Formats: sequence, C-alpha cells, structure tokens
Amino acid sequence: MKKAMLMTMLLAGGLFAAPRVTVGIGIGVPAPVAVVRPVCPGPGYAWVDGYYAPNGVWVAGYWAPPAVVVAPPFVHARIHAPIVTGRFEHFRR
Repeated sequence: MKKAMLMTMLLAGGLFAAPRVTVGIGIGVPAPVAVVRPVCPGPGYAWVDGYYAPNGVWVAGYWAPPAVVVAPPFVHARIHAPIVTGRFEHFRR
C-alpha cells in the first residue's frame, strides 16, 4: 500500500513539474516624447535633440554653447615630431 501511495504521489508531482514551452515575441518600441524647446539662451547656440540611451532612458535635449575650432599649437618640424590636430573649445563667459 505504501508503494502504491508513493508511486501515485510521484506521478501526480511529475504532472505538475512537466516542462513547459512558451514562445513570445516582443517589440520594444519606446513611447513618443513631447518636448517643448526652451528659448535660445543667446546667439550661436545649437539645439541638441533628446534621445533614448541604450538602457531605454530618455535623455532630454539641451542648448549647446557656441564652439570654435582652435588652430593647433606650432610644432617645430623635427624628425619623429608628433602630429597635432585642431580641437573644439567652447566659449567661456
């Protein structure tokens, strides 16, 4: 009798522990964001649009300060002299 009860419990438990196969398709489309662009802080500023970061968080847009390309410093022509290129610098007020 004990063996019959043990076998019944094992079979009943095996039915509830059966593997399940599920298939799902998800499309991760982010929700549209409505943003009001603030007033430009001054001449030469450029608006940088907001974007979704790789982790799905919205990064708000901002006004970028004006930038100017600064010429590279003078490097005397020598053998094996390093190559120096220009860079961007923001105006500081």
